[in-house]
Amino acid sequence: MKYLFIVLVFIFTDCMPINAQRNKSNIDYWTTMMDVSLKAKFNPLTENFDNTPTFGKKIIKLDGKKIFLKGFIIPADLTKGRMTLSKFSYSSCYFCGAAGPESVIEIIAKNPIIYRMDKPIILEGTLRLNRTTDKSEYDPFRLLYILEDATYYSNNK
Repeated sequence: MKYLFIVLVFIFTDCMPINAQRNKSNIDYWTTMMDVSLKAKFNPLTENFDNTPTFGKKIIKLDGKKIFLKGFIIPADLTKGRMTLSKFSYSSCYFCGAAGPESVIEIIAKNPIIYRMDKPIILEGTLRLNRTTDKSEYDPFRLLYILEDATYYSNNK
């Protein structure tokens, strides 16, 4: 009986890191990024009403943290290499009018990212919120979310 208990403890503790890794890969950052509301505010720079974001507490906690997102690459400006990662495929992305601005993120990649528009990929990087803080000002010409130092995600870390 004593040996059976030791074997069961060994098996249980050996499986714990696998379960911890599995739980980490199930995090859905896209759902957390939906915690934002937009309010029309006059911007003297653009001489227009811009939708100024108000981010929820959960997403503010992720500002500056490493995250990973699965989505579809949408080229924004091929001449400058700008890309966007969309939660949805090209036919139903934000730019086609089928989703909200919280479903896309601007990509600033460490190295060029090779992609196919119809094939999902997983990217990892540092999340930055486009908002007014002590150190930065909201930029109406950028997306709500920015993924800095983006690379291909690997869960072998």
